[in-house]
Amino acid sequence: MTKWLTLVVTIVAATLLGIWAVRPPAPRPASAPADVFSADRAMADVRVIARAPHPTGSAENAAVHAYLVRRLTALGFSVRTVDAPLPPKSRARLREWGSPVADTAMARTIVALRPGSDPVSPLVAVMAHYDSVWGSPGAADDAAGVAAALELARAIPQASQRRDLALILTDAEELGLVGARAFFADGTAGDPLAARVGVLVNLETRGGGGRASMFETGPGNGALMRLFAANVADPAANSLAVKIYELLPNSTDFTPAKLRGIPGVNFAFIGDAGLYHSPLATPDALDRRALQHLGAQGLDITRALLTAPALPERAPDTVFSDVLGTVIIAYPAWVGWLVLVAAAGFAFVAIRGRGWRWREIVAGVADGVAFALATAVLAYGANMLSGADRKSNYYDRLAALPRLEWQVLLLMTAALALTIAMAGRWRALHGNWLGLFGLNLVLAVAVQALLPAGAPVLAWPLLVAALGMALLPRLGVVAPALAAVFGIAFAGNLAHFVMLGIGPGMPSVVAVFTPLLLLLLWPLLPPVPRRTALLAALVLIAVAAGLALWVRTDVLAPSVAVYSLKNGY
Repeated sequence: MTKWLTLVVTIVAATLLGIWAVRPPAPRPASAPADVFSADRAMADVRVIARAPHPTGSAENAAVHAYLVRRLTALGFSVRTVDAPLPPKSRARLREWGSPVADTAMARTIVALRPGSDPVSPLVAVMAHYDSVWGSPGAADDAAGVAAALELARAIPQASQRRDLALILTDAEELGLVGARAFFADGTAGDPLAARVGVLVNLETRGGGGRASMFETGPGNGALMRLFAANVADPAANSLAVKIYELLPNSTDFTPAKLRGIPGVNFAFIGDAGLYHSPLATPDALDRRALQHLGAQGLDITRALLTAPALPERAPDTVFSDVLGTVIIAYPAWVGWLVLVAAAGFAFVAIRGRGWRWREIVAGVADGVAFALATAVLAYGANMLSGADRKSNYYDRLAALPRLEWQVLLLMTAALALTIAMAGRWRALHGNWLGLFGLNLVLAVAVQALLPAGAPVLAWPLLVAALGMALLPRLGVVAPALAAVFGIAFAGNLAHFVMLGIGPGMPSVVAVFTPLLLLLLWPLLPPVPRRTALLAALVLIAVAAGLALWVRTDVLAPSVAVYSLKNGY
């Protein structure tokens, strides 16, 4: 009974810690001090920008453009507009949207400049796009980014600027990054101000809520990330996310600047994904907490860049991650090997003098592999059952993300029950744990060697798991329980963002976290009769199948369906 209680308390504590870590901060009121970011102040701009859909070339887009020029002028910026012609594909999309000006519309990017005390130094630019897709007010994508840029510019007194601040509010991002591509084009084709941009901060969204992650950097981010870690409060950033995004075929307005070699950081929140490009993405639907997190991080890094004695020079990329949304730990890639050596050292202390047999180690490895395979197979099958086997609407899948995430969680628990049921006679505390540790260490070494930016995902929980096991003789079950609370919350948060990012199409990817989960829980798992474990697995699989069928048979509201059809999705 004591083991069951310890296990339940540990899982509940890890869950609560994980939920706390992924919640965005409370919005600051309009009465907040002038030098802090206030989501309530920024919402005044969101309500004007996103009062109606405003695609490029529309009358609403022109009204938003005029409003932004007035706002920027009032903030002390000199403002000009840079017009760029739309390429054929962009005009074709406008025609699909029913625009009457598809053949004549231009991308009208707003370029605003406010000088600092050193007008010769490279400037700091903050960028967001003010156009929306057809049919969506775009309160999040990207009225939130534009409003955040205006509010952070207001919060930084011009007298405190060491260098110039530029706000680049692009148009036609939704038609192929047209405004940003024109501004950052190479040579004389681009805007002259682009050559002066020393660092770029881009504010973007793909959803209507959640924490805002810094998910992309420019080349040579070492020094920039050290500045980021030292100045950004309540951070959300991970070098693995940066590398994964580089491998995806996605792009934002940050892409043309990055291709030009300009360093910088790219922020976005991706929670409440059902609001992405949706007619329901109104100002009232926007989560003000997400806006607060986006703008506060943007303000912190922009202020640090504007006031630093010198902008960060290009340096080798660092490995970094936030620790449950509290601080950023960043270090050179080679330090990751020391983390793994330390983990191996604690593991040696944990099993030294303990009785174990080789077959127990082999059984531990087999349990870890079986858990991963069972999770991957069940998640793949349920994903097919939920409708991924047919040509489904991309926005349908995004709207179903909360249910898909619960589906994967249920199936992971079912796979764990199946693994416990199959553990059999060779179940032993230290022998099996050593096998699981060895399996996770091999995986961590492979990641450290091939993709060092992703090493913290495995290496940090592996380190605390080994430390908890090493302290077991001194502190009892409390030590591995505390290790499990941190490790599960840390890895669980990353798994959550993986699901938000690529889960609708490939939920099986969360199986990479399962051997680590089993390692963390192993010292706490009580004996379970095989029949009980199998019955629990079957019940969980049945519930997950019900969720999958719910997603599969779900029907979009007519307004959303018409919108999706109009956009060719």
